[in-house]
Amino acid sequence: MKSATRVSKLTILLVLISAGFNFQAPVYAQSNGALQNDSVEMISVPAGVFLMGSKQEEGRPDERPQRKVYLDTYAIDAHEVTNKRYLKFIHATDRKEPLNPYGDKLLSEESGVDNLPVVQLTWYDAVDYCRWAGKRLPTEAEWEKAARGEQGLIFPWGFEPPSNETVNFLRNWKGTQTLWQVGSTPETSSPYGVQDMAGNVREWVRDWYAPDYYTRASNKNPQGPDTGILKVIKGGSWHSFIGDVRPASRGKGGFALKTDGIGFRCAK
Repeated sequence: MKSATRVSKLTILLVLISAGFNFQAPVYAQSNGALQNDSVEMISVPAGVFLMGSKQEEGRPDERPQRKVYLDTYAIDAHEVTNKRYLKFIHATDRKEPLNPYGDKLLSEESGVDNLPVVQLTWYDAVDYCRWAGKRLPTEAEWEKAARGEQGLIFPWGFEPPSNETVNFLRNWKGTQTLWQVGSTPETSSPYGVQDMAGNVREWVRDWYAPDYYTRASNKNPQGPDTGILKVIKGGSWHSFIGDVRPASRGKGGFALKTDGIGFRCAK
């Protein structure tokens, strides 16, 4: 009986300590290393060199110079985290649901949105989810290589400009009709078969943003600046102009930013 009492007291103490840490924000979830938490397909990108950034006559100044970057092998989610997958994390960790952009109900009560990419998340929310899933956010370099392959494609599918029939961009908000289901346009996949890398929602990546970073970045497994104020966002959204759905384009936002146009995927 005494042993049981000690265990009970220890359990209560651990719960109280855990609650104390959870009270402080921001909080990173602890990874349990169990990929079964997130059953999405992951695509392995082999080690090697790829062309990162834009040529002198292309893109914006912060995308230059274009350079050869070597990355070790890594894996990345085949498409963005959906509402269904994110709500599984929310319920497993007893957290508050993200804002429902489609109406006044809870997001979990909204019908027809399970397979839409989750939005209204901060950078910290994305980091927490990936850690819970035993993964991490991709670096900017990993995201860009997964999106455009090794040869410097302008778009994931090649050099042809996007069509509104196959890429969700340059649109206005229309409720549940705004975002497209993940994996619904496989014809726009990257050379590695990674989907949804242009338009629909932009995606948080791990790196801090600095406009001159490419002029001084490492050419081997770059991790972004050591510090910063803004985080890099890649890929363009349903509301973006054509120039912003290029993988080389570099969006940016504060890590507490939440919008209807930013989601994420994980890497490992």
